[in-house]
Amino acid sequence: MKLKNILIAAAMTVISAASMQAGAPPTVMVLPDKTWCNKNDYVTRTERNGKTRVTEKYDEAFLNSDLKNVVVQLNNLLKENGLPPKDFGATSELDDDEEAEEELFEGAESGSELAQDPYEAALNKLKPDIILKIGWDVTKVGFNYTVSYRLEALDSYSGKSIAAVTAETPTVKTTVPLAACIKNAATEHMSNFAAKLQEHFDDIQENGREITLTCRIIGNGDGTNFNTEFGGEELSNIIHNWLNDNTVNHVFSQRNATRNRLQFEQIRIPLKDSRGVVFQARQFVTQLQKYLQATYGIRAENTTKGLGSGRLYFGEK
Repeated sequence: MKLKNILIAAAMTVISAASMQAGAPPTVMVLPDKTWCNKNDYVTRTERNGKTRVTEKYDEAFLNSDLKNVVVQLNNLLKENGLPPKDFGATSELDDDEEAEEELFEGAESGSELAQDPYEAALNKLKPDIILKIGWDVTKVGFNYTVSYRLEALDSYSGKSIAAVTAETPTVKTTVPLAACIKNAATEHMSNFAAKLQEHFDDIQENGREITLTCRIIGNGDGTNFNTEFGGEELSNIIHNWLNDNTVNHVFSQRNATRNRLQFEQIRIPLKDSRGVVFQARQFVTQLQKYLQATYGIRAENTTKGLGSGRLYFGEK
């Protein structure tokens, strides 16, 4: 082998080893925050149980030229800092049509419907590791303006905040585009911001993703609840023991437990399954569902929504 080829091979080996040690970067999706959507009337309001729920209308929001331009600039900034972005606004109409067909989930026996809100639909469509929420307010003074902006990174599975920045841009002329103004101001924070996101993702790769799980009895005509024994073990303990055996480093916590409801949080699941496919709450809950059916003959319905909110319902409505 020629010396040149030997040196090239050695260099490639070093680069490959360094890449493996560094770990893969997290994917990031930029969305407008709820405050910006509300201020610009890209929300819907629904009443339920005496409470008003405000839901963002992302499809309409991304028709706003200011938002679109800001997201394009932020995506470029993310790329420059080694974070591959996933662009919600660039998804095709075909994807939107397919998503609309899946918004209603028909239960195998109960006929229950499971609707996804726009945020859950966005996560399910692009499956980013991290959500970057952006919002801003513009203050104009004569021919100048300043922008108060906010950035917050959220884990797309747990919804927990990873990093946040609130700042104000320098005063600029009104001839300076808003997107360029925000990008220039955000640049000084992005290196440290990106480092925090990578640190969080490195923890995920080592210790697993964090999800939640809710188990509920939705009909007890046969008298079954979480205190019912199967094979000499209460159903609540069976589920608890399965989680202990199937979580990364046995990490999870139980939020509450009643006869008809169990809630678990901080559940660490593998980043990928045995085939190397990205693992989500639905697949994790399906494994529990199949275990209960095969081992104890217990039937349940997997009604998981989003990437990290597992739901398993027992009984019939």
